[in-house]
Amino acid sequence: MRKVLIGIAVVLTVLCGGLGWVAYRWIDAGLDLSKASITRAEFDAQKEGTAQAQVLTALPEPLADIEEKDLYGDDSGRKGAPAGATCVYYGISPLTGDGPDLWRFCFVDGKLAEKSAVTIPAQR
Repeated sequence: MRKVLIGIAVVLTVLCGGLGWVAYRWIDAGLDLSKASITRAEFDAQKEGTAQAQVLTALPEPLADIEEKDLYGDDSGRKGAPAGATCVYYGISPLTGDGPDLWRFCFVDGKLAEKSAVTIPAQR
């Protein structure tokens, strides 16, 4: 009987630890998104033609884990991003759930060439 109780205790400990780790990662991901989110006013304040360094200094650190293939799939034009552009992404604050999901800033030759809102396609 004692071995059964020890086995149950071990299983419960592992399950609780696993659930705790999942909860931590979920909350941590939300905090990362919150830190990398900007308001519509902050988005509008950045003007095309502005130096990349100036734009990035005015805003928080952008999201780091964005995979463009997840955003654009087979769209080689990246939904209108300028050819050869390097793009960074920010969360939208406040996120209402009924509009775009991310702000996109694209830079060409060290200047802001395009900015837009991006909707993440629904997972199939």
